[in-house]
Amino acid sequence: MRSSNDSIKTLWFMLILFSGSILHAQDDCKVLMPEISGTYTGKCKKGLAQGKGLAVGTDTYEGRFLKGLPDGTGKYTWADGRVYEGSWAGGEREGKGKMIYPTAGEDSIVTGYWKKDEYAGTELIPQYRVTRNQGIVRYSIRKINDLGSKCSVGLYLAGSFNTDIDSWSMDYSSGQEFESGRKRGIENAIVPYNVSIKYRVWNQMHSQQHDVYFDFTINEPGTFEITITN
Repeated sequence: MRSSNDSIKTLWFMLILFSGSILHAQDDCKVLMPEISGTYTGKCKKGLAQGKGLAVGTDTYEGRFLKGLPDGTGKYTWADGRVYEGSWAGGEREGKGKMIYPTAGEDSIVTGYWKKDEYAGTELIPQYRVTRNQGIVRYSIRKINDLGSKCSVGLYLAGSFNTDIDSWSMDYSSGQEFESGRKRGIENAIVPYNVSIKYRVWNQMHSQQHDVYFDFTINEPGTFEITITN
């Protein structure tokens, strides 16, 4: 029968082996931000930091990771003592957070929202805002790229382009109106810009018309695509 001492030694040996395998796994788990890529302790997936972890380099980050980058909620401490606590996306400050700037006296604290690693203010301004929506079954507004400052509008009925409309008008606060194929829109606008659309549309049976009103504001540069379904 094995002695209790032998059992304790075996247990310790297994713990050492297990701890060594964990440390080795951390060595193989990469953090893709050079400033915090010295050592990493935490969860890993396919060789990259993913989940909750701690990364230490010239700077330090503790929080959520996704594919090797801070993503989610976390605390980042710079070498000079600055601290950010809040939301991250793809290795950049994104969303609600708090910056702490150390000073000789009382620390300076800035709270609010960040966008693409830049402070955006105390309130988060949406990409767009719809102020009137009348006579529409549904609509969508999506940003397709960061180029220029324009929006295009496509009208649909029963899943197809709707070209059977009357009394079309588009008023806008800046830019120039354009047509591209079956779409119309505004280009070279100064952000933010307002657009008011009005037209009359037939129903599917072509037996009755009704007025459509759609007013919206675009609050940031880029190309936006608007889809209106009647």
